[in-house]
Amino acid sequence: MDKKKRVYNGWLIGLLLLFFTSWQFISNFYDQQVLTQHEDFLQQKAYSFIRLTTDEKEDFAEIATDYVEDSDERITQLTNHGEILFDTFDAELSGSRSQRPEIKAVLEGNPSGTSVRMSPTLDQELLYVAIPIKQNGDIIEIIRMAEPTQNFLPDAKQMKQAILLVNFVFWLILTVIIFSILRRRNRPVETILPVIKQIIKDPQQQKMIMQRSSEWEELYQNINVLSEQMSHTYYALSTSEKQFYTLLNELMVGVFIVDENGNLVFINKTLIEQFNLTQIELNQPFATVITDPQMVQMIYQTRDSNVVSKEIRTTTSQRLLDVTIRAFKDSGRIFGVTYDMTRIAQLEKLQNDFVGNVSHELKTPITSLIGFTETLLDGAKDDPQTLESFLKIMQKDAYRLQSLVQEIIQTSKNTDVNYVTTSVNVADLANKIVDDYAAVIQEKHLNVIITGPEELVFNTKIELFKPICKNLIENAIHYASSEGKIDITFYQENDHLIFSVQDDGIGIKQQEQERIFERFYRVDKARSRNSGGNGLGLAIVKDYSEILGGKVQIDSYPGVGSTFTVTLPSL
Repeated sequence: MDKKKRVYNGWLIGLLLLFFTSWQFISNFYDQQVLTQHEDFLQQKAYSFIRLTTDEKEDFAEIATDYVEDSDERITQLTNHGEILFDTFDAELSGSRSQRPEIKAVLEGNPSGTSVRMSPTLDQELLYVAIPIKQNGDIIEIIRMAEPTQNFLPDAKQMKQAILLVNFVFWLILTVIIFSILRRRNRPVETILPVIKQIIKDPQQQKMIMQRSSEWEELYQNINVLSEQMSHTYYALSTSEKQFYTLLNELMVGVFIVDENGNLVFINKTLIEQFNLTQIELNQPFATVITDPQMVQMIYQTRDSNVVSKEIRTTTSQRLLDVTIRAFKDSGRIFGVTYDMTRIAQLEKLQNDFVGNVSHELKTPITSLIGFTETLLDGAKDDPQTLESFLKIMQKDAYRLQSLVQEIIQTSKNTDVNYVTTSVNVADLANKIVDDYAAVIQEKHLNVIITGPEELVFNTKIELFKPICKNLIENAIHYASSEGKIDITFYQENDHLIFSVQDDGIGIKQQEQERIFERFYRVDKARSRNSGGNGLGLAIVKDYSEILGGKVQIDSYPGVGSTFTVTLPSL
């Protein structure tokens, strides 16, 4: 429609320019003709006056005054140099008029001179006509006759108005004819264009042209058929697209689609969970939604390549993802798929830990049991003292093997188990755990101090909370130096339980503190093995603390000791 308006406006402006140009030409031509006629009229009167003054013997001034007595005309007598001799308007008027256009034209040898200008004497516009009087070919004097233009121009203006009206009517009729031709030529475009725009804007809604025209009927029918086919095609396409996006949204792998303009047009729930996204707005630049630097860099790199497959660890959710991004050069779209490898990596690490560590931990007590059993069978059982000593060692290794199996089972428990929340008296639980290790505490002459409110009751899942406390206390007892001190402190702050265990043992180096919570990792392997440790206790503490929504922190220095602090929310 804007183009159509521009065409019509162009024609209208062109016609207006032609109208004003033609009127300017006609007006100037008419004014020139009117002036020419009055110039001829004044010239004839001037010549008549000259003949009259030549024939009569009366005074020039008297004849001139009588000649213009009943009119607004003015006669001026000048010398052959343009000096005023007499003027009917002012008898005392004098001075040179040689520079006046009409006088100047006569002095230059023209048979007459004319001019239209404002008269400073009469203060009005006059038409001047100058006629030379010659004798023997030389100018002896000049007669100038003038008449106010208001005497004849008003009548001319009325005629000009009539001519203007005729000219306006002519151009108006011409404009109507031209616009009628344009409208007739653009009628099918004006009818079809809105329908096509509606089809583009809402292709699902069918549009029809109801007009009847013998000249354009076939065109209108084809447009109606096209609209119907477009509606059916769009409906089928939109249905397929909805089904496709529904399928993608239900996949267990993350999926995202970026259009040719770099805007995110689709992202499924799985990918939102993988990247821990909160504000999701489609049809926005993808970098404003997917903010992970590695993923954004991969998408930009894929624009100029075909396929990119790479594993990355996100900075927000700490997930290990296998990412495949493909760029379709024909459409300019980018299609990305992310598969969560976190659980698989955990299982692989657990398997490696089990193979590399558990096998060794199992092999040591089993080898000991087999060795002592064979020794007893070879005859050592006949010595009561040797028999008792071997049986105690075998019992210790059996207990150690039992403890290892139990802790492996604990670390392998499914974290999705719905444990029941119960109320636990923290002081009673800590005292009971310390009592279970009374023999070791007495053997190492340890001083165990429990500090905390005896009435403190904490709501938590006992199946997870008890192993946390047990492993922290057990770890402190094993690593504490002989005749050392262990401080067990607990208190509640802002609905969180702070449980801390401090020992004065060997301590942990800074570079080893990052790995202390890994399964089967031990700072002093020989000492821990002799004391019964197997490297699973702190891993259990970390895993169970995170399941309960808490965290564990370590503060340790070599040769000084270690402090483990667990912060858990109330459930």
